Amino acid sequence: MKQIRYALQDLWRHKGTSIILLFQTILLLGIVNFIVWSLHDAHDMKREIQRLNESKEIYGLMDFTSRMHEEQLSQNEKSSIPRLRKLYDSIYENDKVKAFSLYQSNIQFEKDKFGDSRFVNTLENNVFIPFVQTNNLFFDYFNIEVAEGRTFNEQEYTQPFDEIPVLIGHDLTFKFKLGDTFQAVGAGRYKVIGVLKENSSYIDIMASREFQDLDRMIVLPLNKSEFVSVSDYTTAIGRAYMTADDPAALQEILQRAAGSDTLSFALKSMSNQAKVVAQDKEKMLQIQLLLSSLILIFAFVTVTVSYLQFIEKHIYEFGVHILSGATRTHLAIRLGGQFLILLIVSNLIALKLLGRFADVPVSMTTSVLLIALFLTIPIIRLSRMPMTSMLRGRSR
Repeated sequence: MKQIRYALQDLWRHKGTSIILLFQTILLLGIVNFIVWSLHDAHDMKREIQRLNESKEIYGLMDFTSRMHEEQLSQNEKSSIPRLRKLYDSIYENDKVKAFSLYQSNIQFEKDKFGDSRFVNTLENNVFIPFVQTNNLFFDYFNIEVAEGRTFNEQEYTQPFDEIPVLIGHDLTFKFKLGDTFQAVGAGRYKVIGVLKENSSYIDIMASREFQDLDRMIVLPLNKSEFVSVSDYTTAIGRAYMTADDPAALQEILQRAAGSDTLSFALKSMSNQAKVVAQDKEKMLQIQLLLSSLILIFAFVTVTVSYLQFIEKHIYEFGVHILSGATRTHLAIRLGGQFLILLIVSNLIALKLLGRFADVPVSMTTSVLLIALFLTIPIIRLSRMPMTSMLRGRSR
């Protein structure tokens, strides 16, 4: 206990050096966590894509509609909407095709009325919570389940409601509870009917190519009865993912789109897209690992040098400590205690700053390796240094 007290006194007397060493240790832990997270992310993405394509090939739509034609559709809504409705039905209400939507946007709230907005995206006086609009197949394909409440029923995909049913991500329970209703800016009222399980996510490989974290998102039902504009239909159609036992059924959809003079599409296989994404991800990961490794080496060297300098500044005090009856084991505990305290504080700060990138077992393993290494360094250094050299430390 006395040695730990000495360790705290040493750190306090040399606050400047201690703070530098603390910052360098946080950087080291952060880099290690980021490298491990990148490797896990790449592995999880490959595994999820493989799982999604195990049974049937999934196809996304590549939109080739010109901006001019989209404007023409919007300007002639009365004639455009019936044709788009038929195209929509050929995708989502076709017995030969299974389809789900991954249309994503934001629900907007007024910041002063929303309350605590630390965990959500804000811009000036507004709060933005992302949502995904989809149907029941989404939950099946991505294994999404609720922790509380329920998912949407058939009526909630087809009938209008005064209060639109929604599912909220786990992290949004700080604001909304099961059964709550809320009003968004420029939109209708919503009612929370379910809370998703923690760490729920899905991958939108045709768009962001990254896992979308549902913990801070809202899920809306894809409900045609709520569509009032051309854009409502084009977004739902353009973000469709489809699969069919007979590929000819998918070709019929493309032909209907071309024949109705609405949207121009081509099918793109998710498995083929996955290969491209995997190659891009691998190249990006290699670059990240190279840069991170260089920074990691630099951080490790600076931590080592700073720690050795820290020991040198205390050499005289260590010599006096030994003359006062302490053993070299006591000194090792005193030095190890200093670094152990720095590691504990560094881990707490790093885990707080890294958030979802943090990996507690990785941080703990790194910390154990560091404490073992930096406990060995002073023991070897002090065991080879004669007392006379230690007591001359003050004059250097």
